[in-house]
Amino acid sequence: MNRVKLILWLGFFLRLVLAFYNGFVGPTYGSGDDALGFHFVAVDVSQDFVTDVFVLTYIYPYLLGIFYFITTDSLFLGSALSALGWLASAFILLRIMRILSFNMLYQSRVMLIYALIPTSLMYTSVTLREPFQLLFINLAIYAALKIYFHRSNAHWLLLFLAIVGMGAMHGALLAFGVFIIAGTLFLLTSRNRKGVSFTKVVLVTPIVILCLFYGFELFMSLTSYGDRLDDGLSTAVQVYQEGTLSDAYDARANYRTEVAISNGLGGLILSLPYFLFQYLFEPMPWNISSIVDVVPLLENMLRFWLIWNALKYLVGTYLNKPIFVAHNAFGNRRFYLFIFLSYLLIESLWSLGTSNWGTASRHHVPSLGLLLVVGFAYRNVISPKYNRSQKS
Repeated sequence: MNRVKLILWLGFFLRLVLAFYNGFVGPTYGSGDDALGFHFVAVDVSQDFVTDVFVLTYIYPYLLGIFYFITTDSLFLGSALSALGWLASAFILLRIMRILSFNMLYQSRVMLIYALIPTSLMYTSVTLREPFQLLFINLAIYAALKIYFHRSNAHWLLLFLAIVGMGAMHGALLAFGVFIIAGTLFLLTSRNRKGVSFTKVVLVTPIVILCLFYGFELFMSLTSYGDRLDDGLSTAVQVYQEGTLSDAYDARANYRTEVAISNGLGGLILSLPYFLFQYLFEPMPWNISSIVDVVPLLENMLRFWLIWNALKYLVGTYLNKPIFVAHNAFGNRRFYLFIFLSYLLIESLWSLGTSNWGTASRHHVPSLGLLLVVGFAYRNVISPKYNRSQKS
């Protein structure tokens, strides 16, 4: 067994340990009201298949209830199922890195972070949706890779199934999935080294625009903003965030104390970078009031380093030297940009409804694979003199 898979199985074992503790000793950190709420709904479903409040984007507790019906309504088994979801996502991430020609050193470093980062350990070993959101997002990116690099039309079906899966976990992810489709279509217009095909752009652009428009409509209709749109999008976001602030059970972890979005949609667009920055990097050192906050602070520092690395790769230079990637450098650059934009989009969507760094730490989990892949892209570099075999 190579080092990468050893780390992968270590991550799975640790999650099983946490699942066992949560099920028989507990509770573990992260297994609070939401995780228990899903568990109790699942228990009810397993007993009499209650479906009177069934919602497509709230399907997780019902699927968990079916699992409980087949097995038994054990909190340990429900938590272990989440660990299995994480394990599947890790194997898919490994395949993504291999398609992108990550060498073994950086595969192991990516997997080390992916397996052992504390918030991932906590939230993928309890009865939450995050490990399955992570699974379907990784699966969608893998399918897009196969379509783009290997010209595998069969993987369109896998891509659609992954998007249905992520949408069933959360309405915002269904909208994100539509962006994945649009992005994949646009990438196909420039798959060759010769550049962008004008004919393909003309054909694909209307489809991409329709996909993005439909994705926006899905986001608004399948999330908590849908019933607040009468007064405009910016008002809907403001009212929702004010609601999260008034309902917050842990005011200590709030990084936003008031929400004021002026000038309608333009004001919302101008506010989005501020929302995103706080969502990504709070708590700031001066906001820490508990030893527990040190963990998100350290993770935020790691997140900043990964985003910085991604930007250094995407601007095309590192230490003033040209970037050369071992596998199809031209195509890799575009696909890494696609991954990075996907990461920013999903984090921006989460940032609109998040005002607490405890909640933010959960939302960071589904996009972790995307960030790690693009964050280690510039390090997976081969100098031109070692890359001659790729040119022959």
